[in-house]
Amino acid sequence: MTRTLDITGLRCPMTWVRTKLELERMAPGEALAVRCPPGEALENVPRSAREAGHDVQVEGTTVRIVRA
Repeated sequence: MTRTLDITGLRCPMTWVRTKLELERMAPGEALAVRCPPGEALENVPRSAREAGHDVQVEGTTVRIVRA
């Protein structure tokens, strides 16, 4: 099952804060699909997730993160 999180109404750094909080509620191996606004968040969320050790794929404005 993939959880979804819509952060299109948020600005950085809250985009990553909300994403990180959601990831912390998940078990390793679970997936999270994050709908990002174009621009800064679409760059920062995937980068921060990779730096945290998660598997990340970007498809358009959706960032798919598999919790490490």
